[in-house]
Amino acid sequence: MNQPLYLIATGARTPLGLDSANAAAAVRAALSSCGEHPFMIDQAGEPMPASLDALLDPGLPCRERMHVMAQSALQEAVLPLAQRNDAQGIPLLLGLPEPRPGFGEADGHWLREQLLRNTELPVPLGETRAYMSGHGATLFLLDQARQEMAEGRYDCCLVGGVDSYFHPDTMDWLDRNRQLVGTVSRSGFVPGEGAGFVLLMTPAAAQRAGLHSIGMITGSAAEWENKLIKTQDINLGEGLIRAVSSAVSAVPPPHETINSIYCDINGERYRGEEWGFVCLKLAHYFADPTGYCSPADCWGDMGAASGGLLLALATQAAQRGCAAGSRSLLWTGSEHGLRAAAVLDAPVISSPYRG
Repeated sequence: MNQPLYLIATGARTPLGLDSANAAAAVRAALSSCGEHPFMIDQAGEPMPASLDALLDPGLPCRERMHVMAQSALQEAVLPLAQRNDAQGIPLLLGLPEPRPGFGEADGHWLREQLLRNTELPVPLGETRAYMSGHGATLFLLDQARQEMAEGRYDCCLVGGVDSYFHPDTMDWLDRNRQLVGTVSRSGFVPGEGAGFVLLMTPAAAQRAGLHSIGMITGSAAEWENKLIKTQDINLGEGLIRAVSSAVSAVPPPHETINSIYCDINGERYRGEEWGFVCLKLAHYFADPTGYCSPADCWGDMGAASGGLLLALATQAAQRGCAAGSRSLLWTGSEHGLRAAAVLDAPVISSPYRG
């Protein structure tokens, strides 16, 4: 499965911006939407940390929040197809949170059905599959799409994810597990919410449609880690090492290297240490394995939306002439062990403005 996959467009909605360009510009400027939740209180009696969508009422239920954000990001991702009168239903591979207090299989089914009924998109959605696997879901589904498109099952699809932690049961669960940054834990994160999607095509399909790619997926992989967070097991990064090694296997060092790294490290020690083991094992593939971009300190932990949003950041950096080079590694990891990675080649557009 060596056929590259064209990335035609991205769609994003985050607390820092309602589309890919604005969200990415805010991250490049190191802006932050991380603050306090207006009414949720932790076990120490302090306001819970939060990075909230500025246009949504904080009291809007969690799955409704996810529905609004997913619709917004999907509308941006399908814009290149708006003038195609012959467009058929586009398959959607949808990443959702892992089952947790406040979001279960019934919520995932409801959200999938709501998106299928969406009449605001310029083209209809076709087969829609939801995968409840959290942070790693989108890049895992991208790898699945590569395999299925190489087999000829379809030549165009949407891949992405949406997440929001802002259900009282979810926030209490994070608090009990000492995962919220603040007075109770020094190794926690700021919960966020957002959606990120990408429009993918085979080279032949893009040529027929007269569309140009903004990036090319040249490698992808997914593996499983069995030394999980919230256990006493010592994680040596074995699952992530296998995923990254497989994804970058087509990049021959030292003459060609990965210029940039985008990941979902969020402040939890477990995640940072895991990448450290990858650096020890695979440093020769990277210009600087420690120089990664981890936007969680800007917009909070994005959960299942992480992969699509990282792809938006990488392509925007290339289009704005801000990228260190054309080749980026993206990786994400779920609590239940899924580790997924992808290599993106995006031509860097020369620009006198680097911002």
